Amino acid sequence: MHLPDTVAAALAAGALFASTAAMAAPISLTLAPSNLPYAATVGAADFNAVGLQSNLFSTLVINGSSGVQSFSQTGSLDVTSFVDASNAAVASGLNSAYKIKATFSLSGSGSWSGATFTAAPGLSFGLNLFATDLANGNVLALGSGTLDATAPSLFFALAAGSLAPGATGNAFTSLTASLVFTPAAGTTGSTGFFKVAPSTFDLGFQAAGGNFANTGYSVSPSNVVTIGIPLAGTNPGTANVSFESAPAAVPVPEPATLPLALLSLAGVAATARRRAQAAA
Repeated sequence: MHLPDTVAAALAAGALFASTAAMAAPISLTLAPSNLPYAATVGAADFNAVGLQSNLFSTLVINGSSGVQSFSQTGSLDVTSFVDASNAAVASGLNSAYKIKATFSLSGSGSWSGATFTAAPGLSFGLNLFATDLANGNVLALGSGTLDATAPSLFFALAAGSLAPGATGNAFTSLTASLVFTPAAGTTGSTGFFKVAPSTFDLGFQAAGGNFANTGYSVSPSNVVTIGIPLAGTNPGTANVSFESAPAAVPVPEPATLPLALLSLAGVAATARRRAQAAA
């Protein structure tokens, strides 16, 4: 099955979908790895960043394959780099002396339209951020985030195939949301990891949770749809996070934008199915 064109189209549609939630002005944080309390071994210099990039691993469970259904998603982020305003990686000592990871959970309800599942307003979204000293394995809680209700959140998933019981295939997911992040006690100020940062700030979260090449779905005999990222032997998904002032008022998406994005993805899924059938 040849997927590069379909993947590119899916990512373009996802970018259109995410762009409707205009990003708030980013803020720059000064981060100090040498202030991690266990970490004489870290020794990395202070640095400034406006966001981070990460690998995404997750499992999404939708409790039915038609109509209105509840869903839940759990997963983790492995931070690969901190970035500056030009989206270039900054020297941080990350993954050579210490590691940053997050765990998250997302839940709510939504509805199916064909093979596309779209979440309804009122999501529950939480995230916990940790640092690990790679020399001794000590772990420090850096803080936690909860959904910023003042900003729009958009989540959908698309199955590129049948939703009949027993069906399997490729899938695509996309999430755009903002989290109000509160640093953990002792992690702010001149002796904290967040050396120069507000007491709370937003994490602008944009995840192309997977694409048709690295994301798969299956439908159980009882019609539960499970979407996993990544498929065995493929790369993980991606999540880009920006640091923003909180709360961050952003425009609500134009009403026509979501159907347009979903229509684009539906066309991508149809192309994927035709190519799969032709290759069979």
